[in-house]
Amino acid sequence: MDYKKLSLLVLIILVLNLIWEFSHYKLYFDLTGIPSNLHLVLASFVDVILIFIIILLIASIKKKLSWINNPSKGDYVFFIIVNFVLAFIWELININLGRWAYKEIMPTIFGVGLSPILQLPITAGLSLFLFNWLSKKF
Repeated sequence: MDYKKLSLLVLIILVLNLIWEFSHYKLYFDLTGIPSNLHLVLASFVDVILIFIIILLIASIKKKLSWINNPSKGDYVFFIIVNFVLAFIWELININLGRWAYKEIMPTIFGVGLSPILQLPITAGLSLFLFNWLSKKF
């Protein structure tokens, strides 16, 4: 895996998460005290890190990082499920720490916002798909 391809993956993950963060921000009460644009950009970078932790976890299980170049359907399913679980736990922790709260329009599951728990699995899965599609095109 070269740095150029890795940079492409990071860029795709970052852009998709920036889009998601800015589009669903209206569902939250931000209690961090950080200016909203800065908070959303920082949150997007954290999302990149969380997704990469999962990529590296799977790479350690498979004993190769190159799995991202040609993931199987099983790889996608596992990747998406792990991202879902991590998103649920991450959101639960941050809600309990009082970093943010949901507005009434946020749908929740077990007290956790639906939008944020879908964010990582959707953006991670789509990022991996787009990365592979773009890698084959260029």
